[in-house]
Amino acid sequence: MKLAMIIDDWWPETGGGPVHVRELSSALATYHDCTIDIYTRALKKDGKHYTANKELESGKVQLYRLGPCTEYWNGFGRIASMVTPLPNLLSNNYDLIHGHTFLPAVPTRLTGALAGTPTVFTIHGTALTTGVGRDESMLAGVKRLIEKQFVLGFDYDSVISVNNEHVDLLENHHPSVHTIPNGVDYEKFSIDTKRTDDILYLGRLTARKQVSDLIEAFSIVREEHPDANLRIVGEGPKRGDLEDQTTSLGLEESVSFEGRVPDEAVPKHYASAKMFALPSAWEGHPLTLLEAWAASTPVIASEVEGIEEFIDHRENGYLVSPGSPDDLAEAIRYALENPSQTRDWGQSARKLVEQEYSWEGVADRTFNLYQELV
Repeated sequence: MKLAMIIDDWWPETGGGPVHVRELSSALATYHDCTIDIYTRALKKDGKHYTANKELESGKVQLYRLGPCTEYWNGFGRIASMVTPLPNLLSNNYDLIHGHTFLPAVPTRLTGALAGTPTVFTIHGTALTTGVGRDESMLAGVKRLIEKQFVLGFDYDSVISVNNEHVDLLENHHPSVHTIPNGVDYEKFSIDTKRTDDILYLGRLTARKQVSDLIEAFSIVREEHPDANLRIVGEGPKRGDLEDQTTSLGLEESVSFEGRVPDEAVPKHYASAKMFALPSAWEGHPLTLLEAWAASTPVIASEVEGIEEFIDHRENGYLVSPGSPDDLAEAIRYALENPSQTRDWGQSARKLVEQEYSWEGVADRTFNLYQELV
């Protein structure tokens, strides 16, 4: 089967979307003999240009980075990304077009309408179903209206949600909706390293992730556990504010900001941490959750959309009320003071990802959907 994947962000931008598309494409090529062309943007960051095409899986997966080369949030670059894939999509006789996130909705929908090619669109998470932690500025409101049109107003042959929370909303607007969660390459996280007493956060530093709640919670815990440390891995627009918060609370010696780390360093960060904290306001189906589980690392996370349906409280993780540093502090304190029980959470979670969240399994379910449509 000849497929096209479309996604508007790629490295050096970080996040679950690029990982999902790369791993799904590799699994489809490996287990189902598909050939896949991935269309994404040429990007510029910190003075470097990321424009090179790339060949994966012995050429069965081809990555094409289309110009113009701009910063990720550049308006011209984002608008152009909705048009630049079209010539390739319309001329290469694909069996199916699979769009991801939001802006690729436009070329996905147009190709389906103009060429009659079957289309699939994956929702990796959306604020349309929640008001928690949402930016209420006028610009954010306009973005949500556009997102609503792309997610609910366009016709696709099928829509995939990575969680069950969105299904009711999507089924009111689309005739074919499927839940296929993310996967994880759990063998990559099977490494032997000594665990520290560090509390780990790994991910984007944005308002939705509510890392400020984690820093405040850590300041409470540290009074009783002065040897504990908080390790923050990732970049984002909130980094400066979070560093200022750390300074104002006098936590400079106990909180480290590691920035963006190479992909090969990520498994060690999970495997060496005492626990992983995910205080988000909402999620789709966070890859970081699966990565922590794959490393047998105990997880403390917000009881919110995209998280609560996957965690069994005190069985494979610990759920806390969103937006409550006090509740988060109590959960961290509990994990520090009950190491045997928290280790059991991590071991149960590792078994779960092996059974239910392999990329091979995700590819099987996705390919079965493709076959129905083609």
